[in-house]
Amino acid sequence: MIEKYTPSDLEKVYEIEKLSFSNPWSENQFTEIEDKLYLAKEKGKILGFIAIDKILDEAHILHMAVRSESRRQGIGKKLIKFALKLPAKKWFLEVRAGNIGAQKLYESFGFKTISRRKKYYQDNDEDALIMELVV
Repeated sequence: MIEKYTPSDLEKVYEIEKLSFSNPWSENQFTEIEDKLYLAKEKGKILGFIAIDKILDEAHILHMAVRSESRRQGIGKKLIKFALKLPAKKWFLEVRAGNIGAQKLYESFGFKTISRRKKYYQDNDEDALIMELVV
């Protein structure tokens, strides 16, 4: 079940964040976008989250993560399916060049790589791939 984020969810969301990324967002960054966050929950437990920014007919998946023990169970797909129900003609996201699993997930929805940002990630100078979906 996908639900809107509430401030009381911050601790659990941040726990997923820290375990999912080598250079995690700060708690303050989540607070700044709390109106853009949605959660995948099962039996009250947060399994993952997605942050979506929509302006006019374009949308951007700002951030997404799934609890490690819940990966490969369709949670990421559910989050993206939820996002894509929002009315937007173009969708964008950035993904690490080395995150092949995430790239394959996005490609399964029709996202295509349109450009590369060299040394985008500061923790290891990894490139970011910019992906786009036109609906």
